[in-house]
Amino acid sequence: MLRAETENPNWEFVIPDSGGMLWSDNMMIPITSRHRRNAERVMDYYYEPEVAAEVAAYVNYVCPVEGAQAEMEKIDAELAKSPFIFPDADFLKNVSVFKALDSERDARYSEEWSKVIGN
Repeated sequence: MLRAETENPNWEFVIPDSGGMLWSDNMMIPITSRHRRNAERVMDYYYEPEVAAEVAAYVNYVCPVEGAQAEMEKIDAELAKSPFIFPDADFLKNVSVFKALDSERDARYSEEWSKVIGN
């Protein structure tokens, strides 16, 4: 959203009064991975505040890494103020996250979804 607003000043991103959904990208290691420790090292690297700040400055996504905002100030002080990257509680007041499912409900939803898609 930040990029869209930057490229077109007539656009404005707002979270509706009825609320919005906060999503995230995730890093995962396949259970069959033979190089699990290497993958964990890469993940740890991306969670270093100075690295997370560089990534956030490039992608303009919400950054969950503690200390990254202070590091971002060294890169781009204006960008460090962006609620699209470092949202405060007021910005997130009407935002929800996806509900985690227990294994029983996950299995039931998966079964129902399989029926919907014809499997």
